[in-house]
Amino acid sequence: MSIVDNTSSFLRRAWHPVAMAHEVGDGPQQVWLLGQPWVLARLDGELAAFEDRCPHRLAPVSLGTVDDELGLRCGYHGWTFDGTGSCTSIPALGPGATLPPRARLVPAWGVVEAQGLVWLAPEEPLAARPEIPEWGADGVDCFWNEPRTTPVSAAQLVDNFLDASHFPFVHAETFGVEEAALVVNEPVERDGWTVRTTFDTWYRNFDDPLVATGEHPEVQPQRLMKEGAAGLTVVLRLDFPVTGASFSILFACQPETAERTRIYKLMARDDLGGDAGRIASTIAAEQVILEEDLRILERYRAMRIHLDRTECHTRGDRLSVGWRRILAEMAEVAMGTEAGDVFPGLAAAEAEAGTPVEVG
Repeated sequence: MSIVDNTSSFLRRAWHPVAMAHEVGDGPQQVWLLGQPWVLARLDGELAAFEDRCPHRLAPVSLGTVDDELGLRCGYHGWTFDGTGSCTSIPALGPGATLPPRARLVPAWGVVEAQGLVWLAPEEPLAARPEIPEWGADGVDCFWNEPRTTPVSAAQLVDNFLDASHFPFVHAETFGVEEAALVVNEPVERDGWTVRTTFDTWYRNFDDPLVATGEHPEVQPQRLMKEGAAGLTVVLRLDFPVTGASFSILFACQPETAERTRIYKLMARDDLGGDAGRIASTIAAEQVILEEDLRILERYRAMRIHLDRTECHTRGDRLSVGWRRILAEMAEVAMGTEAGDVFPGLAAAEAEAGTPVEVG
């Protein structure tokens, strides 16, 4: 085993976004994660998530309804279930009947609604649920893009988002500049199930209004922090020394099936002052930037990343390789073996990337 794709079973030990919060209404909602269907429902005012199959004849429970008193009702034979997954009634047996002990739904380890997203963990996650620390703070505008679906694997998308060396080439029409070709970053730090570094780079500040007046240069320095964790999300913070502004992004991927990933981008900026036009412009610009990435990634023949020496690494890839080490250790925990046994080429890949990750 040397690859990670959208059906890698060890990824069950992570939090994943599975829907925008507003997409879950009064009835059951089917979502897909790691090649498996799940059903979301609001029961007694609480969000619940179960494997989307009734224990009776394995029909999708998402085809049913929500009964205000009895809970989630299967649309096939009318069995109902409460927020824990326990069966509350079987119409064919009549009222007051003794219900079979196995008549229960399989719940997710956890499901929570936060920062506009619904997050689901199939099994106990190794890392905390990712979030933007500035979300909801005074003076910060918080918003998100419309989710984008792509055949690119979630692992490829995260690996790309952790990377900084592609900026001048993939994003030449937006923020990428030649000055950013050399990757200069602080040491890559490991803290538990999280890995991060800060890049000092350059960018074309296309949304700084003072560029047009000549008061600010178009090409400006940038402090760029990127953090990956045990899962398929990245937290990014951009600090702009020239303008004094900051811009945070939570880039979160939902590996729905082997051929499909849903991408979410949550954004928080402190320099827009609630201006609806500038917020809309930021959302549109981030969508263009994403499409620039997908123009490359969607042409790949295989939708996966490798945790061995199949791909050649350099010191510019240290953050990505550090995150791959976390994935290998996730697999170690899930499979009960040593990471070196699961991905025997990873140590060699780390050597190619240069200095090791600093453990905090």
